Amino acid sequence: MANRRLRIIYRSNSHAPLWLVADKSGSWQKNGLDVDTSPQLVREKAVESLKSGHVDLISGNHHNLYVRNANNGEDFVHLAQATNNWTENRLVVTPGIRSVQDLRGKKIVADKLSSHAGLNIWLFLKQEGLDVDRGDVELVELRGSSEERWHRVVDGEFAGTFVTIPHDTRAAKAGAHVITVRAIPMIRGVTLTTTMTFVKNHQDEIRRLTQGFVDAVHFFRTRKREKVETLYEEWAQSLETKPYPSLQAISNVFRLALRRNPEITSYNPLGLWDTHFVRELDDSGYIDRLYQ
Repeated sequence: MANRRLRIIYRSNSHAPLWLVADKSGSWQKNGLDVDTSPQLVREKAVESLKSGHVDLISGNHHNLYVRNANNGEDFVHLAQATNNWTENRLVVTPGIRSVQDLRGKKIVADKLSSHAGLNIWLFLKQEGLDVDRGDVELVELRGSSEERWHRVVDGEFAGTFVTIPHDTRAAKAGAHVITVRAIPMIRGVTLTTTMTFVKNHQDEIRRLTQGFVDAVHFFRTRKREKVETLYEEWAQSLETKPYPSLQAISNVFRLALRRNPEITSYNPLGLWDTHFVRELDDSGYIDRLYQ
């Protein structure tokens, strides 16, 4: 019997390692699937490809679908979540800054401010008592590479920027001071996203995908020798053995959605999630047996 085929696009190149491991480890074949993954970095094109049926699932689209479901009655749904923590929690700063509070009154450089990267920083600073809207700190948008942004900090143009590994060690070698700050709960990275219409018509494929997803995470977490060590450390510390979203991560990502679309404040963010396929697999004992 031929494997069931699924077409998945991922919304960021940072998702690629997990999808590559899933493919090379045989996780899909083991579960009777043939999964075709490819990048689609333009959010609108990814969503339209899903709606048109050109793809079956998206890896990502974390905060922009709440408004579409709330305002338009669309049926997007998240099924499983690989990670629940923000990892750009290394703060590269100029000399003299020793804590987040020392950023008050200074300029922080970030990627696109209306995207996940910039909104995460806005929320983190707000939770730390530095309200961008109140003028406690200024966020400056500079799209491009993390390396360019931390170089601007080293040159003294900005007081700080937030990066992930290995940019923290590279910046430190260039003479920057690096502070590791609190990693806020956040829906990010690989999120299995589709529509309820697709789920209702392809429940067997979704069950196979969920199990293959769990198998891929298990391989990633337990086969360190077969991956680059730095990549392993970043992913293995964050990957959920049981790919449920955390309530705090959902709450925080919904705050990002509200930042852009405050009119959907009455929408219940849990309405975008259907984790019963993960629960079904979890209740069977399959995930616990993997790690015994």
